[in-house]
Amino acid sequence: MRYRKIILLAGIAIALSAVVRAQQLFPEMKGYRVVDEYPLYTPDDLWDYINGAADGYLALGFTDLQIREYVKGKNKIKAEIYRFGDDSQAFGMYSMERSPGYAFIKTGVQGYSEEGLVHFYKDRYYVKLMTHSGSAKVNEKMRELASLISGRIEGRSDFPALLGLFPSEGRLLNQETYLLESVLGHGFLRGAFRVSYELEGDRFDIYLFSCEGEEEAALMAGSLAGDAFEASEEFFKYAFEDGYNGVLHMARRGNKMVIVSGLGFEKTPVAERYIASMLGD
Repeated sequence: MRYRKIILLAGIAIALSAVVRAQQLFPEMKGYRVVDEYPLYTPDDLWDYINGAADGYLALGFTDLQIREYVKGKNKIKAEIYRFGDDSQAFGMYSMERSPGYAFIKTGVQGYSEEGLVHFYKDRYYVKLMTHSGSAKVNEKMRELASLISGRIEGRSDFPALLGLFPSEGRLLNQETYLLESVLGHGFLRGAFRVSYELEGDRFDIYLFSCEGEEEAALMAGSLAGDAFEASEEFFKYAFEDGYNGVLHMARRGNKMVIVSGLGFEKTPVAERYIASMLGD
């Protein structure tokens, strides 16, 4: 009985926390009434709401989803607030669903708006607003609501700091993302920022892993490089043919590892120039 009581109390605490968070994040909006008819979605039942799309969210550390509807007459604006484990994971989900050609707006860290929708990301939250109304006035109110929600989200107001380590030369705008699991098809590679590049006709991707400690980075590098890995080397570099991805250029220094994918052996000097820019000479 004691354990059941503890579990019950824990469930109540989580529910109360969700209620408080909803009150903090969903503002009132003049002329609209706020309708709360949706449950709190968690990893256990996200499938009930977004079906097969849930896999991508769960793979990026989805925590919970809260939904409210703003109603005025026949007009309705739905607001969905997805919470993730940290800002990198929220950015990863947002970046997976954006396209470089979208009309980006300065809501949250970054957002985009089209007729009938506004999506943006800030801190550990990925927010989606939508309406079926073709009214310009309703769409403007939707953008206003997005700004109000963004203003209520505390925490980071810029992109994850590690993205600043990527060189600017040849970098393709708005194609950065974050991958939590099975990076480059390897189950042991987890938690990487990926940035795409185009330079002198070559398209390639750079992956940056930042581990909690040097041992974790060394284990990851050793799993990828196999017998060629030298843990004693302060700056380990290696280029090899990978069965999943073709030629990879990799390097590990301290708790960080960089992998360049898409450049052949003849482009090793280019790959090493980018690696040195990110990890030092």
